[in-house]
Amino acid sequence: MKLMQYHTSERYYTSLLTLVLLFGVTTLSYAAKPPENILNNGDFDLNLEGWHHWTHADAATLFQIEGKKAEPVVGKKVVYVKISKAGNAVWHVQFYQQPFTLEKGTTYTYSLWAKSEKPRTVVMRILHQGDPWNEYARQTINLSEVWTEFFITFKMPADDVSSRAGIIMGGQKVDVWLDHIRLYEGEFVNDIEGAEPHPVEPTNKLATTWATLKDL
Repeated sequence: MKLMQYHTSERYYTSLLTLVLLFGVTTLSYAAKPPENILNNGDFDLNLEGWHHWTHADAATLFQIEGKKAEPVVGKKVVYVKISKAGNAVWHVQFYQQPFTLEKGTTYTYSLWAKSEKPRTVVMRILHQGDPWNEYARQTINLSEVWTEFFITFKMPADDVSSRAGIIMGGQKVDVWLDHIRLYEGEFVNDIEGAEPHPVEPTNKLATTWATLKDL
């Protein structure tokens, strides 16, 4: 009887140790250092430092920092885009960071968290800053009142020392919130436990130009 109890206990502790080891490995894997963000101040701890915004004459927009009220995804601050006049095109309201270098043949992932006052669309894109405004990744995403993460993974077709990462959101008079914006080398990395990111495919695999897009 004692021998049976001994073997039962031994199996129990062996199983327990196995579970602990497995859990430890899983935790270690998840807690691995996230890839380096090419963008500065992606969580807006430094308010709008490093970021730019532009509004067309036909639109009227206020870009500001909000805190706890906006329920930040990471840190204590988010960007609140208050759109009082939307303009006539999606590019009439822009929020972006530039310049930085992207290398030909390298795979990158561009990701962000966003929500809106009510359902609407915005466009996330990576492009060349300046004529001919080549776009390397562009996708329309659907926002709602709930924070959601979106990402695009793309491969650079050329070297570019003057790249821009941006979100354009004109044409719809619906406020937008943005947080935890990242651009990094490689495939998507989920760095927030429990998140359910929404991958989006770039509209075009090759670069397109401003001439093609100016009427959108």
